[in-house]
Amino acid sequence: MDHRIPVTIITGFLGAGKTTLLNRLIKGHPEKKFAIIENEFGEIGIDGGLIASNDDNIFELSNGCICCSLNDGFYETLAKLLNSELPFNHLLIETTGIADPDSIIKAFLSSEQIQLNFRIDSVICLADCSNMEDLMDEQPEVRKQLALADVVLLNKADTVQADYLLELKKIIAHINPMAQLYPMQYGELNEINLVDLNAFSTKAVEQATMSFKSLSFIKGPVISNSLLSQPTRSELKHDISSLGFIIPGSFDSDKFSMWMQNFLFFNRHNIFRIKGIVSFENRPEKQIIQAVRDSAMLEAGADWGSESRFSKLVFIGKKLDHDQLEDSLYQLLHNPLETAK
Repeated sequence: MDHRIPVTIITGFLGAGKTTLLNRLIKGHPEKKFAIIENEFGEIGIDGGLIASNDDNIFELSNGCICCSLNDGFYETLAKLLNSELPFNHLLIETTGIADPDSIIKAFLSSEQIQLNFRIDSVICLADCSNMEDLMDEQPEVRKQLALADVVLLNKADTVQADYLLELKKIIAHINPMAQLYPMQYGELNEINLVDLNAFSTKAVEQATMSFKSLSFIKGPVISNSLLSQPTRSELKHDISSLGFIIPGSFDSDKFSMWMQNFLFFNRHNIFRIKGIVSFENRPEKQIIQAVRDSAMLEAGADWGSESRFSKLVFIGKKLDHDQLEDSLYQLLHNPLETAK
């Protein structure tokens, strides 16, 4: 059993309602003892009021939760939370509206010390339907928030027409088709569950990868699913997209590891997220890979058994070259000449 503290990272546009969402999460899960990290302490608006504080700038709320800011730096804040005498079993992190959340996500993937105590449960992006397109044009961070999200909440869905809401969903699906999309009104969660999603677990990554439909087995243009078949004007204006590949057979583990390390390093400004199921010729288990920017994590999944071997990888980023990526992946096969494209 995993005893690490789950972490929910909440991103979102300015004025989208992130603090309202935090309050609803806290009220909706009285069984949880949340710790909340806010970027700016002066913006904290958590219900319950601050009733106690100490020298470490950690405040206890009337409902038993604790709250603090990032004024002392991210790693220092996590250390203070762990060393405090106030117990908690779930961490909520609210980023600022103009923040690029990848640095926070990477910390939980690349730091062994942090991984001993915490695990990412999910990344949630809150979008305001009434000004989403304008903000995407004005602020590139908005598109990055969407690209990195496991869940996108379309708040204020009641303020736009149904056909325009469908258009917004298509825009998001073009950027990140593996994200779960939920329209909301007045920040009401209703039956939407946002905790204990385990979105970064091997099972969830495998399911998300297998659900991605825009794939081709042969060299040529990516086959689009019905939702993505007609790009909107907004999609064409932006350069963030997703590509998926199924490669039959097994990779050479050494060649794949070296290629992925170099690929992530040289493309760290263009690649936002990678998810995939990988087969290595010398391993009986499926290998589940996920990466954010230049930080990658590879974990063993279920055994292949009698199932035919293949690898399925999904790349989310900007200026992705389908043919170049596909050619590179085929070169990593254990017996590349024996596998016909």
